[in-house]
Amino acid sequence: MSIRRFDDVTIAVPVSPRLKARLQRAVVQGILKPTGALPTLRRAVIAAAEELRHAGYTDASIGDALERYVEEVVRACALDERSVVSGRPRWEEVRDRVGEWVLTTPTHSV
Repeated sequence: MSIRRFDDVTIAVPVSPRLKARLQRAVVQGILKPTGALPTLRRAVIAAAEELRHAGYTDASIGDALERYVEEVVRACALDERSVVSGRPRWEEVRDRVGEWVLTTPTHSV
């Protein structure tokens, strides 16, 4: 199995380089293979949300930033396929789920 390398996509919030790479890979896989990759994407989104909450970001700003990040990854990697079921671009469904996951993830107090 070969690993396809994509250019790094900038994210508007401060996350570690490792988490950024994890998010980018998860977004790409979430769009290319939505059924099998969404749990991995959800875990990456939850990890990023926790890191950003500790940095003082609100859930709304985290959701907006991660949704924009999905759009940037789509543009950088040319992932504009449409869903057979809904007819919408797959990335829109992934973007919407990312926003939902940020808002529904419980916050942990330290």
